[in-house]
Amino acid sequence: MKFDHSIRTIVVVGFIAMIATTGCVSKKKYNRDVNTLQSQVTTLSNEVARLDAQSQPRPSFFGSKPTSGSKGSSVMYRTPSGFELPAADIQRALKAAGYFDGAIDGEIGSGSREAIRRFQQDSGLHADGVVGKKTWDKLKEHLPAGSSYIK
Repeated sequence: MKFDHSIRTIVVVGFIAMIATTGCVSKKKYNRDVNTLQSQVTTLSNEVARLDAQSQPRPSFFGSKPTSGSKGSSVMYRTPSGFELPAADIQRALKAAGYFDGAIDGEIGSGSREAIRRFQQDSGLHADGVVGKKTWDKLKEHLPAGSSYIK
């Protein structure tokens, strides 16, 4: 009987060692680790999206056709956070403030984004080239009277 007990002890110890060395864990710990990793992936994905939006602003234009405003029609400019306003009003305000020399065509291209960056830098704002709420609050002060959008 003593021999059987020793074999059982060796088998049990070997089984425990095998579990420990193969990385088997309890289901509870496994689920906790998976949830932690998923949370970290989500956080990193959000940070990458935020950095991408800052380094290469990509305003969205709704549809291929202009949308109607109170004074004619204008293409709507939209920031990654969802703030939107007529693109032509951004260009009008930048032109009135002395930052934009191009044609007011409602297209926020590289010239418009560079003008936005210069305006933001001179106004003490984060110079990312995106007209968000803070930038618009300062920029709209330069918007000529009678423009289609003052918010």
